Amino acid sequence: MLTARAPKSPQRTCLVTRRKGTPETMIRFVLSPDGVVVPDVRRKLPGRGVWVEASAERIAEAVKKRVFSRGFKAQVEAPDTLPEQVGHLLRRAALERLAFAHKAGLVTAGFEKVRAEVAAGRIRGLVFASDAAVDGRRKVEALAKKAFDLHNKLDVVDVFDSAELERTLGRERVVHAALAPGRLAELFILDASRLRVYHFGGTQSDTHSDQPDELRFAGPIAI
Repeated sequence: MLTARAPKSPQRTCLVTRRKGTPETMIRFVLSPDGVVVPDVRRKLPGRGVWVEASAERIAEAVKKRVFSRGFKAQVEAPDTLPEQVGHLLRRAALERLAFAHKAGLVTAGFEKVRAEVAAGRIRGLVFASDAAVDGRRKVEALAKKAFDLHNKLDVVDVFDSAELERTLGRERVVHAALAPGRLAELFILDASRLRVYHFGGTQSDTHSDQPDELRFAGPIAI
């Protein structure tokens, strides 16, 4: 009996390196009506697009070497601030996902509440403020490692500071949060992972290739 093969993810070519990769490992750019290069981090804007590896360093290189004009086959304007624009858009997109997850009841905040959720084994991932105290984070992580074996790793997000988390969740003093299993939690984890890789580098795996296109971004970081 023949089994259907899973469709291969489409490939795109980076303007800078000429390496091929999946759309999830790259940033798409389109042109505005006045010829300015615009990031399309959700890959939904109309028009012809060109692609650069999802790295602040690569996008800065693309601006410096003026490769966008080559890619669009026209003289275009690529502002020096383009890497910062992309980083801002990726950050905002991830925080919007977190807000949606919170509205869906998938986010628990507060040290004691997070510890209780971890101990009960009801979590999919953990969120730590980037400026959280080290000892508090270590206590939660130690408890998580006891509650979940090596075959059931938790994803950890630590790229947002406490002020960003407070604004997003609408409460004060957010330094620890737990994510319950759910589609919106998965989306947030993947978006946050993409943001981390964009700023700090790392390998963007395709480990989520069996998921819908909107779910497949950079591979998450696990403890």
